Amino acid sequence: MERYLSMKQGPIASQVLQRNPKFKSLFDQLGFGPQAREAAAVALMNISEESNSQCFTTQPQGSFLGNDNAIVFTDEDMEVPYPDHRRPLYLEGQINDVFIRRALVDTGSSVNILPLGFGNKSEVTVGHLQVHLKIGPIRSLTKFYVVDVDVAYHALLGRPWLNKHKLVVSTYHQCVKGRIGLRPLRIPGNQAPFNKDEAHYSEAEFYTECTGAGSNPSKDFGTYLPSWTEIRDLSNEELITIVDRERKRHSEVNNHAYDHPQCSKVTLPDGRIVYRL
Repeated sequence: MERYLSMKQGPIASQVLQRNPKFKSLFDQLGFGPQAREAAAVALMNISEESNSQCFTTQPQGSFLGNDNAIVFTDEDMEVPYPDHRRPLYLEGQINDVFIRRALVDTGSSVNILPLGFGNKSEVTVGHLQVHLKIGPIRSLTKFYVVDVDVAYHALLGRPWLNKHKLVVSTYHQCVKGRIGLRPLRIPGNQAPFNKDEAHYSEAEFYTECTGAGSNPSKDFGTYLPSWTEIRDLSNEELITIVDRERKRHSEVNNHAYDHPQCSKVTLPDGRIVYRL
């Protein structure tokens, strides 16, 4: 090894080789320290040179072992018909099985944020909570910090969530990309995050489409049909009453399908204050 260290080799090439994920994993498994890694990298480059083979790792932009984990955004990923848009990136999802339309992706935030509100008294600091979050095919128990402010988003996804799932964001293309194992993952942004009742939010002007008030595309809509055993002995008037009642109940459920997750303040018997959905 000392012989290889004494030979003149490009320091940049050696550093690039050592940063290669596959070589780094090999060196980790061998238990190499910094000096041994440098010696091994120089030795491999010398062997490559003596055998007249080309070591692509000497080029900072390449890797002769290949890079199967590259994430690329192309024109086909573009979710907006015009390039000079100013849209934030909102994702659809679920928090504790409550549907949300506006999970704002913010790479500048070091925490995940959930707004409070819902009639609670204003507080500067209100703590944090763990929730079951589903965005696209990604399901995870996620920590959110709760803030008592009036904001347009239902939840804010910061760097903790993005980095945990190794996701790459393109607000220009309006989508998020990553991998689940070896399978490519792509989550498109919601291009109709506001309904007509929410047009007062400043960001609503960036969108040309609106979601119908209270609509929920993930649920089926229709007329309630009771079973035969429920109605076989009823009069026409009684049947109409039941159908109207169930239709109204079904409509109310759908109207709240995209409500904010109900975060509330609870005082425990021992005096501790917790926040629950």
